[in-house]
Amino acid sequence: MGWAQHMKGWRLHGWRYPFLCWAVARLFNKQWYLQNNPDVAAEGGNAFAHGLLYGLAEGRELSPHISISGYGYCGHPPWKPSQAVIHYWWWGRWRGLSPLPRFAGTDTQMSRRSQLCLAVFAHSVGTRLYGAERSLLDVLSTLKSLGVATVVVVPNASNPSYLDALRHVSRSVYVVPYGWWREGEADHPVTLASIQSLLEASHANAVYVNTLTLQAPAVVARRLGLPVLTHVRELPVYDHGLCHALNSSAQGVVAHAVTHSDLLVVNSQCTANAFQYTGAPVAIVPNTIDMSGWQAVPALQPDRQRPLRIGLLGSLIHKKGLEDFVALADSLVHKGVAAECYLYGENTPDLDALLDQRRKVDKASGNKGSVFHKGYVQDPKDALSNLDVVVNLSHFQESFGRTVLEAMAAARPVVAYDWGALPELVVHGETGFLAPLGDVQRVAHWIEVLANNPALLASMGRAGRQRADALFGTKAHQAAMAHALSRLFPTVVTEVNQTNGSR
Repeated sequence: MGWAQHMKGWRLHGWRYPFLCWAVARLFNKQWYLQNNPDVAAEGGNAFAHGLLYGLAEGRELSPHISISGYGYCGHPPWKPSQAVIHYWWWGRWRGLSPLPRFAGTDTQMSRRSQLCLAVFAHSVGTRLYGAERSLLDVLSTLKSLGVATVVVVPNASNPSYLDALRHVSRSVYVVPYGWWREGEADHPVTLASIQSLLEASHANAVYVNTLTLQAPAVVARRLGLPVLTHVRELPVYDHGLCHALNSSAQGVVAHAVTHSDLLVVNSQCTANAFQYTGAPVAIVPNTIDMSGWQAVPALQPDRQRPLRIGLLGSLIHKKGLEDFVALADSLVHKGVAAECYLYGENTPDLDALLDQRRKVDKASGNKGSVFHKGYVQDPKDALSNLDVVVNLSHFQESFGRTVLEAMAAARPVVAYDWGALPELVVHGETGFLAPLGDVQRVAHWIEVLANNPALLASMGRAGRQRADALFGTKAHQAAMAHALSRLFPTVVTEVNQTNGSR
């Protein structure tokens, strides 16, 4: 490290910096850090300095031997990463505190000899919750309702509220640093040993991986003779970013998932089609939604006294159709449709560039549509309550479309492109409209139809809510998950169903 970097450390951490620097130096594993943070490896430079000055603050783990975020979660309130490092090195390790902590859950169901226990591995944990994280909570809730015990394993504890939610629907939560698999790279032996220890300690009957981006849990499961269920929520052939992150081709990603799984649990028929010629056993378990909370979102009451409010929600990046959304706003102006277009999601470089370009080109123009960035909202109900119509204009195939389902649950009609899994959710002419991929003018046409027919707007919203409840509600999800589990555990699932039926 250079003198300038040390001065930065002093400014960030004050008098604690020498103690922090010493502790990080003793805990840091350069090879593991670079392997699990390919962006840092690509930049070059001093890996240790990055971990000390940036990685800790960003929630990155330093080594397979310890979870800094997991150890910090032990504090009340949770400690900051720098505090956790200092506490562990200068105090906790001498007191025998675990560097890879386990936290008890609140699932107090009595354990039975025949009770199925799954070790469920999350693919990532960040400061924000997105579709995969919410879907994992839904899966855990359904498994709990089926009487299946779960122990959850997460790669970090950087989101304490998310860990609290995981503990609420599981028997316990383990924090073990691990990263995504990359073709040609082997998992670290310490990571494999840690996973093996927790699987043996938890007496898990199977491993349930919440994504096809992991490898280590499946490798250990094979060692122990445990079956592996991989919940696939990705369509590699249409996700070049994912393939790049995994250093593989779409065919390689699919083959990897098939090789490392005994059962593929997929979230749509569209996703199932990606594996139709592989010979792998596949069970469809669509994403679900708890309608009890969504009934509180007021149904649409169209108001002709204000502009129609149209929203696009989710990751605000190019492949989600940002340019199409802006073009839609402009097209509606040319059609004479009074509309305001809202973007809900975190700020991104793609969004900044798009809005900056729009400001420069259209500074003096009065014929452009109104586009507003409303920021990230923790609860999508808050965003949807403010909208009349939701659009999905993704330029990559959605494997499901969680924001579409949430819009339906909120009784908002949806206009989307007719590809990927979206036609499995949106019924054209009944719960919304579908348009050919990239046909912004057709999307604008359907928006105009809704703007000119308030009764249709409201009726489509009601139909969407009914469809969400009937096909994607809690009972439907429980039935689909029970059927999937029965593929590997027919005796256990039969007993679970009989037990639930007698309650």
